[in-house]
Amino acid sequence: MTQPPSDNNQLETIQHIMKSVRTAMMTTIDDDGALVSHPMTTQEAQFDGDCWFIASDTSETVKHLAERPQVNLAFAGPSSWLSLAGTAVAVRDEAKKKELWNTFTDAWFEDGENDSSVILIKVSAESAQYWDTPGRVATFASMLKAKVTGGTPNIGESDEVEL
Repeated sequence: MTQPPSDNNQLETIQHIMKSVRTAMMTTIDDDGALVSHPMTTQEAQFDGDCWFIASDTSETVKHLAERPQVNLAFAGPSSWLSLAGTAVAVRDEAKKKELWNTFTDAWFEDGENDSSVILIKVSAESAQYWDTPGRVATFASMLKAKVTGGTPNIGESDEVEL
């Protein structure tokens, strides 16, 4: 029987997936109660329970958060997946904006870092679910071996984490 990963290992797995994927689908709730997903680039991959994003204060995403702050972040890579559930808030913090700003962010805002519409979105995660596989080829080989031997395939590490 395998030991469950320690909290530290779980956090490292979450950080690894976030760093390798970087773009998340942020699902918000619109005025009609419908779920709406928006691609967002994670600005800080050293996950400590909070995720940071840069957006325009006029965006639909920010408008949704004002009424219903519950969000889900979905990260999907070639061999790993991560879902974070939590609450989000729009933040105006010039020091944090300067810390997170980069050349790629510049492309989205005409006046760059000085654009007055730039706002930060801080997501405080409450729970996470992840699946980290050894890769497509290894997973396929493990499934094939399990089919031949009647065993169970090694499809990687999956867990739910309360944060």
